[in-house]
Amino acid sequence: MRLLLFTVLLFVTSSMSYRDVDFTVEIAAMRRECFFEEAKAGKTMDIEYQVIEGGDMDINFMIQGPDGRVITSEIRKNDGMHTIDPTVKGDYTICFDNSFSRLTGKTVFFEIIVDSDEDEDDEGWKDAVATDEIYGDKLQSLEVASDTMGVIRANLGKTSQIQGLLRTFEAKDRSIAERNFERVNFWSTFNIVVMLIVFVLQVFSVRHMFSDNRKTRT
Repeated sequence: MRLLLFTVLLFVTSSMSYRDVDFTVEIAAMRRECFFEEAKAGKTMDIEYQVIEGGDMDINFMIQGPDGRVITSEIRKNDGMHTIDPTVKGDYTICFDNSFSRLTGKTVFFEIIVDSDEDEDDEGWKDAVATDEIYGDKLQSLEVASDTMGVIRANLGKTSQIQGLLRTFEAKDRSIAERNFERVNFWSTFNIVVMLIVFVLQVFSVRHMFSDNRKTRT
């Protein structure tokens, strides 16, 4: 029972070694939106973004540190991935700028992965485990379980990130397909209307050429 309890606690603790958040936001035309993420000193922060809908699917991007210094900036990009390692303590500013677009809003998906402090406390549970006369050294067994769960945790984290990226790619491809479908329908309808107008004009011109409106004297 104790072994099971420690294993469950170990799993809960290990599963929180990083913080992963993702958002899908709409940046209106001629607007600039900023978001803030807190980070501890000496950690790693990964930021990835993709424009999945709107216009030419491009946007201006900027990351600003807690001291106000611009860490990175990009002009009219479709996507990007940036890593800040190591971080300094404070709030990081992440901005998406669509002010260059006067008519079209943009839909942006972005993900932020920040290391947490949980790993620093992972070893504390070992002090509470003592050798048991019946079951032997449970600490060694729990260490093996800890390593195994660490691998599982890392694989689950990667799987979750990949699934998120695949969903983003799917949304982006769907948006492109729908936009192309709308363009094809619009221009097809436009061409049909032009053809009908030309047909009517041709019929009217031919009839006018063969019609005789001169008066006949009797």
